[in-house]
Amino acid sequence: MSDKNSNVRLVDEHASDAEGIDQKLISGLEVMLEARVGSARLKVSELMKLKSGDKVPLDAALNEDVELRLNGVTIARGELVAIGSNFGVRIVEIVR
Repeated sequence: MSDKNSNVRLVDEHASDAEGIDQKLISGLEVMLEARVGSARLKVSELMKLKSGDKVPLDAALNEDVELRLNGVTIARGELVAIGSNFGVRIVEIVR
C-alpha cells in the first residue's frame, strides 16, 4: 500500500532538521515493508507433508494487531482491512 499524500512520518519529530535526514534525498527510494500476521512452529516432517488446502494455525488471535516491519524491525502496528479484493493494513500505532 502506498499513499503519496500520507501524513505518517517515520522520523523523530524531536530531532532538529540538522540532525535528521533530508527526506528529499531518500523520498524516491523503494523499500520492502512486510506485514506479519503471526507465525507457526513446525517440524520439517510436518512441513514436508503440507499440501494445497491444508491449514497452518498461527500464534496470533483474530483481533491481534498486524506488525509492519522494515528490514525485520517493527515500525508500526495496525489492523487488517479489506481493500477491494485485497488485504491492507490500517495503521493504529507508529513504533518509536
